[in-house]
Amino acid sequence: MPYSHHSHSGQFCHHGSGSLESMVEAAAKRGFKMYALTEHCPRWREKDLYPEEVEAGVTVADLTTAFHAFVEEANRLRKKHSRSGMEILVGVETEHIYPEDLDLLKAEIDAYIKAGEIDFVVGSVHHAEEHPIDFSKERFEEALTAYELKVKAARKGESDSASTDDRHAALSLLLESYFTAQRRLMESLRPRVIGHFALPLLFTPTTRLASHPDAYALAVENIEYAISYGALFELSSAPFRKGLEYGWPGDEIVQIVREKGGIWCLSDDAHNSGQVGLNYSRLKQWAQRLGIEAHHIRRLGVGMNGAIEALRCDDIWEHGSWGK
Repeated sequence: MPYSHHSHSGQFCHHGSGSLESMVEAAAKRGFKMYALTEHCPRWREKDLYPEEVEAGVTVADLTTAFHAFVEEANRLRKKHSRSGMEILVGVETEHIYPEDLDLLKAEIDAYIKAGEIDFVVGSVHHAEEHPIDFSKERFEEALTAYELKVKAARKGESDSASTDDRHAALSLLLESYFTAQRRLMESLRPRVIGHFALPLLFTPTTRLASHPDAYALAVENIEYAISYGALFELSSAPFRKGLEYGWPGDEIVQIVREKGGIWCLSDDAHNSGQVGLNYSRLKQWAQRLGIEAHHIRRLGVGMNGAIEALRCDDIWEHGSWGK
């Protein structure tokens, strides 16, 4: 089992479980050559706390404190396991909820990056105009309903009842908002890894992005922009554990990235030690079915000059253990 560029633990993420060290130990036990620790960045407004955080009495100040503690613990673990044969990278997964938070995040992590305590950024968006889109099916439907109200308002009350066309138009607006935010994030932070591209489609698995032309055009522009500065697109096994029959970002986006010449990296997006490497065998089968060859994949690591680089891993599909 080769590499993962995206993970969380219950120690620093309220929808995860177990310690950060348990994640490292599980990755080492399962034969990873590199495992990245990438807890979420802080959020700065009380209104953006998730329900489990509110229930636990967490404040936004606590999120910042926890983030600093994560960076310290991740670097302790990196040093502790430096001779284990498994490389540990330390990253941060972004949020982008409102315009000002990108500047706050950049200020928060710049010193860590300069000091070599954070190696890279996973550029992820989990909201569309401040609506959470992947927390739960219920919250996603709430977001979609808000966009449906916009659609109806734009029609100036022609009909008071929602229709299939309204829902389609609402999803178009949601997707456009998401990809617009994703572009702002990429331009501001230039993340090395693009996390779970096209995330709003998680709860609408039969939707084809091409059926939403304006959103599709924005997605293609984002893919081209990410490729232009050398970003890697996350190829994730996480959807399999959520009941889907494919990895992320799904067949349609994979084909677009392939046509544009994009490069991938692998992730499990694990949230506990039992999910480390989970469904990597299915990820491999799915990726190969879509024509993703070894030369389409890179992994981040320390290069010859000591800097973090996108390294070739030409033997990736031949690796002996691909796990569960």
